[in-house]
Amino acid sequence: MLWTNRSVSVDWIVLARALSAIGSYWGAPLVGVLLLGWQAVKRSEPAALAPFRFGVGFLVAMLLAWTAKAAFAMPRPSDLYANDMARVVGAADSLHAFPSGHAVYTAAVVACLWPLGSWPFRLLLLALAAAVGWSRVALGAHFPVDVVGGFLLGGACVAATHGWAASLKRAADGWGATR
Repeated sequence: MLWTNRSVSVDWIVLARALSAIGSYWGAPLVGVLLLGWQAVKRSEPAALAPFRFGVGFLVAMLLAWTAKAAFAMPRPSDLYANDMARVVGAADSLHAFPSGHAVYTAAVVACLWPLGSWPFRLLLLALAAAVGWSRVALGAHFPVDVVGGFLLGGACVAATHGWAASLKRAADGWGATR
């Protein structure tokens, strides 16, 4: 962690901040709207299910992430290292580090978009997720384990809630058919 954090030149901090902003869960409403638009344009079963997978998976993942942050109460790098050891850029989003909320959100987005694209698109998603994870360590906000844990939690929640999302979609389809 220290090597990644300290080896990032000031010139790369701008990129790290931009990648961190892309991976911020504040973008969830925009992703939801884009998935709804894609659903309308594409008219395929994976596209129709994607907004539901994202909505349910993201909500469950973030609730579990916030619960895990409180339960584990893992410190952030700035809480453990002096400023001369780890560079911290910006203010922390929350008090605790594990799991990274940015990584949870990014993994949820990747898991929802995965069935919608070809292999080149999927490789791009993986590269973007890795870049967001790198940004969180480079900015001094997280340890690598926080990021990996966040990726696992976000992806697992979208996968685990697939049945709920499909049921919700069927209910919405049924409700729309009765109107």
